[in-house]
Amino acid sequence: MTDKQNIVVLGAGVGGLAAGYFLARTGKYEVTVLEKESVIGGLCASFEHDGFTLDYGAHKLYSVIPGVLDEVRDLMGEQLLTLPKKNRLFLRGHLVDYPLKLGNIASVLGPLTFLQLGFGYGIELLTGFFKRQPAGSYEEYIIRRFGRPTYELVFEPLADKVWGDPATLHPEMARTRVPASGGLEIILKLLGLKKETAETNAEFFYYPRGGFGDWPGALAKGIEELGGRIITNANVTSFQMSDNDIRAVEAEVDGKAQTFPVDHVVSSIPLPLIGRLVFGDADPEFNQAVEGLQFRHLILAYIFVERDLALEDQWIFFPEKNVVFSRIFEQKQMNPELGPANRTVINADFTTTEDNPLWQGSDEEVVKEVVDGLVSSGFIKPEEVSGSLVLRRRNFYPRYDLDYANKMQTVSDKLRTVPNLLTTGRIGMYNYNNSDHCADMGRFIADHLAAGEHPPEIWKALEQRVADYKIVD
Repeated sequence: MTDKQNIVVLGAGVGGLAAGYFLARTGKYEVTVLEKESVIGGLCASFEHDGFTLDYGAHKLYSVIPGVLDEVRDLMGEQLLTLPKKNRLFLRGHLVDYPLKLGNIASVLGPLTFLQLGFGYGIELLTGFFKRQPAGSYEEYIIRRFGRPTYELVFEPLADKVWGDPATLHPEMARTRVPASGGLEIILKLLGLKKETAETNAEFFYYPRGGFGDWPGALAKGIEELGGRIITNANVTSFQMSDNDIRAVEAEVDGKAQTFPVDHVVSSIPLPLIGRLVFGDADPEFNQAVEGLQFRHLILAYIFVERDLALEDQWIFFPEKNVVFSRIFEQKQMNPELGPANRTVINADFTTTEDNPLWQGSDEEVVKEVVDGLVSSGFIKPEEVSGSLVLRRRNFYPRYDLDYANKMQTVSDKLRTVPNLLTTGRIGMYNYNNSDHCADMGRFIADHLAAGEHPPEIWKALEQRVADYKIVD
């Protein structure tokens, strides 16, 4: 017999696996992770194709959260490569250094545009003294801090490509994604009067030698070594409820019904799904709020090129709308051993909506758009393309519309009425974050639950913690 409590974790992406690992490590819980797919890792996994080990887009292991990188190093050790970060912006036909450098940006943009950007910032700086109300949108947030010319040159087109019209985005999206506090900070850095810090720019990062999927793989191995279980092909069908508590999770595992008794449930699956499992159709207010949360779909296009390497950077951002993708990433820049000699692959990613012609269209149409963009930008020649692969993933990027905070308040308030339920991860918390944040969430949940705190209080504290996360590129 054991006096450990039973915890079921829903979803084996990094969010669920991190929660499972840190919970198992406390020694207080029997941990079972249920994953509906046949493999673990979600979009942090790696896969094999045409002689390459490929990731689902650009990933890195880096964090400014105290202790997170220590956890990564402890788990992965010699599996980790330490890489200097190399990424730039492609703007007006030129690669622009990031972090920005005065000589480079002036030569690329030209003196007139450079002066216009400075003048635009100066206008906002002067008028800002008279603006008392907080920014009401992404657009307003950025313009106040950088000026309209800079917004229209870089921030507006990139935000529109990734999330849609910036005027309809909540300012929280800008606060999360933009590391600099404003134009003055950028000017001071350009002049060398203020240095970049770990909070605004990652000078290095870790990358698993065998592909990013080694990171969720290490978490999974840790769970199993600590006595936990990871069950794939497990489709959760219902909860057994009593007095608002979840008493058991019902699932079909490889098509056979199984019941998992629980003391606690930690969910990293989509909020609409966990809501249906808890409330069914019995709570119209919850259903209206949770169904109103917006997401963007993700398209990943892999272009195979007959060249050893095609880029000088690990990834490059494309703010302008003359190409369909918002970023390209070269897998072999992380580790040349992840692909054969004399061949490489460029992964272009972009987000879209359900009604977008490329989402509805064929893989051939996507490939043509991406190859045309890579050729016109000067990165490859048409005759060098030897193959392609297109992957589509629904509802990958949370989109913070202007009313998202009110919707999330309703959703979290309702779910907190279930006294033994917690959520975690990008999708489970509806939070735009990276895998280091998911690791931090899992560690936070485990530490506080093991200390005897109640899930509703842990959830409330976790929401406050998550609100302070920032993406450091």
